[in-house]
Amino acid sequence: MTLAHPYNPAPPPVDPRVARRAVITWTSIILGLLIMQILLCFVGVYCATKGKSTVVEADYYNKALHWDEKKALLRASQDLGWSVALDVGAIATTSGDRALMLTLKDKSGAPITDATVNVAYFHHARPLDLRQSDLKATANGLYASSLPLDRRGLWEFRLTIRHNGQTFIETLTQDLLQ
Repeated sequence: MTLAHPYNPAPPPVDPRVARRAVITWTSIILGLLIMQILLCFVGVYCATKGKSTVVEADYYNKALHWDEKKALLRASQDLGWSVALDVGAIATTSGDRALMLTLKDKSGAPITDATVNVAYFHHARPLDLRQSDLKATANGLYASSLPLDRRGLWEFRLTIRHNGQTFIETLTQDLLQ
């Protein structure tokens, strides 16, 4: 027989059915939380590997190998002194197309005509959705096209311009508000 002490009283009697229900309840809660944690880890891994938004630059290894050449081309583009102004239409058509206009000028400010203008573009939220288009000369130093810019937000435009054996590259970012 155990003597009860005022600081350590004897535990009250427990009904075995209540004790069994408590064990089942707390075991279920603990196992449920563990299973939920494992499922959340699987969902996180799936989202990180399958989403179009969480990606690395396409063909990044090849770009890294040719970084010196790209840097030399950027330096040569700056030495050319050409300037570009990109204007994206504020209103999109029902299919999401917008007018894209590029003004191209040389070092002295004179318009450059008869150039070949290529633009690679993507929305920052979808970098794997890289699209390309050639802009057509419409006026003296003005090149334009209608492009499917169907999302609001930041768009990156990578321009490659060739004229008289010279190549000019530039990357521009535009925030489309509508």
